[in-house]
Amino acid sequence: MSIHDEMTATSDSFWEIGKYSRTVKRCDNGYKLCDNLRQLIEQRAEIEKGYSKNLLGWTKKWNDFLDKGPEYGTTQAMWRGLLEEANSTAELHTVVAENLMQKVYQGIKAWQKENYHKSMMHYKETKEFDDGFKKAQKPWEKKYTKVMSNRKDYHNACKAEKSTANQVNNMRSDDSVALDTGDSELCCSQQKKKMEERLSKCQQEVAGLKDKYEASLNDINNYNAKYIEDMTEIFQKCQEFEKKRIEFFKSTFYDIHQCLDLSVVPQFPQIYTDLHNVIGKTDSDQDLRWWSNNNGSDMAMNWPQFEEYSPDLQSISKKERKSQLHSNDGITITSIRHKGEFAPASPNAGGYNRQSSNKTNDSDNGRNNQRSSYPQPSYEPEPELDEPTEQTYNGRTYQPEQDSNPFGNEDTGSEDSPKESPRLADPVLVRAVFDYEAVEQDEFSFKCGEEFYKLSEEDELGWCKGRKADGEEKLYPANYVKPVSEL
Repeated sequence: MSIHDEMTATSDSFWEIGKYSRTVKRCDNGYKLCDNLRQLIEQRAEIEKGYSKNLLGWTKKWNDFLDKGPEYGTTQAMWRGLLEEANSTAELHTVVAENLMQKVYQGIKAWQKENYHKSMMHYKETKEFDDGFKKAQKPWEKKYTKVMSNRKDYHNACKAEKSTANQVNNMRSDDSVALDTGDSELCCSQQKKKMEERLSKCQQEVAGLKDKYEASLNDINNYNAKYIEDMTEIFQKCQEFEKKRIEFFKSTFYDIHQCLDLSVVPQFPQIYTDLHNVIGKTDSDQDLRWWSNNNGSDMAMNWPQFEEYSPDLQSISKKERKSQLHSNDGITITSIRHKGEFAPASPNAGGYNRQSSNKTNDSDNGRNNQRSSYPQPSYEPEPELDEPTEQTYNGRTYQPEQDSNPFGNEDTGSEDSPKESPRLADPVLVRAVFDYEAVEQDEFSFKCGEEFYKLSEEDELGWCKGRKADGEEKLYPANYVKPVSEL
């Protein structure tokens, strides 16, 4: 058994030979712990990104459901408010992931590179600590090895002396002891003398080894103070290096806490304040009123009216009429006169009206209410005078000039247009309270909650002109929005 093996089996003190290696290894462990902490942060960032991605996927799924599903009105806005909360929360968690990787992760990497310098097989700091401990322990190790050797020799001598003494005592007490060569008294006497001489020699050897053992002990004890001082100096350097690592880790964990603590982010409480407000704006009476106006008993109806039969008259489709209205070389039929005594009974016959009661996006039933209607013309006896009649365009009634061509200006191909409502001096910011899908090209499409500017007052049929953020100016139903200042 070696001296080192005896120490390992009997003692585990820092002061024993080679036991400083645990302190040196701690330096290597510090570098590995930096790697472990970076790995921890990277995995947490991935979790944050995954959570954000799952929230966005969940939001998209249920927004699609609301776009096509049966929910409507302010109740639908309440659903969308919850989905908007998820979108905002997803954005915050994406920021958390980015901060963890860009600030904390990179900070650990930079500190690690600055404080641990890789050499051929070890880190420079580890090698310096190991060499320092070896240098401080080497003189003491020699003295300690000498003590252990002297102790072993002394104990072996004591063992031999005791064994010889036992043999001499046995020979003295037993006169019948004899050697193999014979039982003569002479031989026994000689044997006893040899054993006594051997015992005396062993006793002298024990005394000499004891003195040597005690001397080596005195030597190492006198050197212990120097040994402790040198080893403590290197150990304190290791402690200071480890303290730097622990303090850095403490600061890093504060940074992690700052990244993860959403309660200090101003947007976080606002998310739930907005959600609470959206839920509070749910109005069952308003939703039921909207349903009645668009799908129930308060809807407008083109009730059947008497219409004379005319084999020569063909109905003009909406597509054909729009083509005629915008054509430069065509004409628009506004009245039809036959050889018989007939003329249009209504100024709106053959025209089309913008009806605000039909301006809805009825996605629930899979249909769009048409903003235009095309009643069949009826005929009555022609009046004596062919006076100009009123005409309608996009639901607006106007009186053509007395001398103008009822079919439009033949030179330019342009058509008379309705008078627009006066523009506002200052645009008003409004917010949609219902979804609306445009029916005509001069209309907006928008979703509940979308904001844009109102540019004109409501006309007689309930339409306003608005402008979106991209600068596009079109018409929209006035009762589908409310000023933001009133919400």
